[in-house]
Amino acid sequence: MSDDTRSPEHVEVAEAGQLYQAELMALRLRAHGLDAHVVDQTFHLEPIPNVRSFAVVRVMVPRDQADEARRILAAVDPLPEDAEAAGNPEVM
Repeated sequence: MSDDTRSPEHVEVAEAGQLYQAELMALRLRAHGLDAHVVDQTFHLEPIPNVRSFAVVRVMVPRDQADEARRILAAVDPLPEDAEAAGNPEVM
């Protein structure tokens, strides 16, 4: 498979303007056992500002996992109240 964006086996389930946002979504999907991939289609040429048509990062999954992936991404998972303190011992 040479290009995930054209593969009939993979479909887009999310789009982001920044690579890190798409990576976070893909990590969340992978944590649920889905086969998520990030396709970075951003165009970088300075000094062009961040223009949406030049900044597209797609999250792709196999077609048969698309409904579950969209459900997972749409679900709100609130952080635990002590989430900030758990990652940083100095906060306590």
